[in-house]
Amino acid sequence: MPKSGQELLEETIDVSIKIVDTLGSQNQAWANSINEIIYKLGEVSGTFFFKTMPSFPATRSNLRDANEVLELKMKGDWASFEPALEKLIKSSQNILDKAGMKGTMLT
Repeated sequence: MPKSGQELLEETIDVSIKIVDTLGSQNQAWANSINEIIYKLGEVSGTFFFKTMPSFPATRSNLRDANEVLELKMKGDWASFEPALEKLIKSSQNILDKAGMKGTMLT
């Protein structure tokens, strides 16, 4: 049975915490961006949107993007990391927009 949007969101937050761990030593701006994602996703966690089926595609895509960024970090592939981080920021922004937080911009 597929996971709920809420479960996928919580997994994304957990993966993002793993990404940000020691990332500041590589690039503080990247770490700040991931911390902002963690914070903003935490703010919408538990809202009605994540109990609905429309949350599933967006949260699944966001989790996939977070896992890609974590994998690149673990490999030390910094050339590919930044474009993957930009993709993660966009998919996180998509979730915030869909969860009703239009106007909140991630940097």
